Amino acid sequence: MKTFLTYKTKELVDNSNKYYSINESKDLVKILRDSKFGRPTHVKLPKELGILPETLGLIVGEGYVGDRSFVFANSNENAVDLVLGFLKQFKVPIRIYLEVSTKNTPKAFVKKSKEFWENHLKIKLNRVRKREEFNNITKHGTIHLCMNGKIISEVIKNLVIKSKKKVEEDKEFSVGYLKGIFAAEGNVNAKKTTNCLYMVRISSKKQDERDHYKRCLKSAGLNIYCRDMPSVSKEEGKQKGWKSDKGRAGCVIISRWENFVKILMLDLLGINSEKREKFIRGFINNKFTKQFLDFENFINKKFIMKDAQLYFDFKGRHLNRLLTLHKLGYASRENINNKFEYKLTEKYMDLYKKIKSELKLFQITPLLNS
Repeated sequence: MKTFLTYKTKELVDNSNKYYSINESKDLVKILRDSKFGRPTHVKLPKELGILPETLGLIVGEGYVGDRSFVFANSNENAVDLVLGFLKQFKVPIRIYLEVSTKNTPKAFVKKSKEFWENHLKIKLNRVRKREEFNNITKHGTIHLCMNGKIISEVIKNLVIKSKKKVEEDKEFSVGYLKGIFAAEGNVNAKKTTNCLYMVRISSKKQDERDHYKRCLKSAGLNIYCRDMPSVSKEEGKQKGWKSDKGRAGCVIISRWENFVKILMLDLLGINSEKREKFIRGFINNKFTKQFLDFENFINKKFIMKDAQLYFDFKGRHLNRLLTLHKLGYASRENINNKFEYKLTEKYMDLYKKIKSELKLFQITPLLNS
């Protein structure tokens, strides 16, 4: 069951501008802006507005809330569906257009992209913006969702501000929120030579935004061990002698196998299947994952260290891993006649089954240690 962050619309407006007059009926709130601020305008909104934490993360990561407009742009259909579902509850016009980078793409790419989104959204796209100066990096171009109006913008802005505070304090909210953040601003890093996962990043230029993300990660149960990667401006990049003239946005760095396991088990990359697959392929090549799966021979068995030594041909890294698995709760042990007897726990089985299901989903055959 999806959990929404819900608010009384009147409260969101009251906090934004004291010069609005508000009239409530049974189901709607009519908001009128005073004429001293230009031409009088009004809008009718539901008495209550809700947002999924996942949608909040997407908007915070890739949305734009201006003084008189809201824009969300994304090339992933799951992300577009979530934000579009949020916007539809306002019951005001939503402007939707497609942007396609056409440099070095086949002539039919624009037509196929338009057909894809029209079929997915079940609408007729009246506008397709072609960007001939950019190389395409998307499958079907980028959809833009736009809503105009000062009142609408202020309501969304206040809803986001209130919600960001709430998600820091609640694990369930923070997990959903991080799914949206990872889909919008997450990056999966694997070594080119081995395709081994070593880092997951959340990009953000501002330090206070990165601190906010770290509080949400802590609430979700992830620990940060590395310093943030700082932002580098265009000028600083030139001084460093970089080839790129764009600089670099800072980021929160998530490292260590235990954190990768939590990302997997909480499905934090579930919105964007491409990022999720890249993560799984890198995770399965991580040496700790390989050693974890190598213990599948001992599922539903009790064994002592000598058994593990013989099975792994006295390879020290596996034997050390057994002690780590015990420390992390994946293996239990008890002293039987002055010998420790080990058994893989339900926690081991939960992770084992999750990894196997992901491998089956993406048709990945791991090369395991033996």
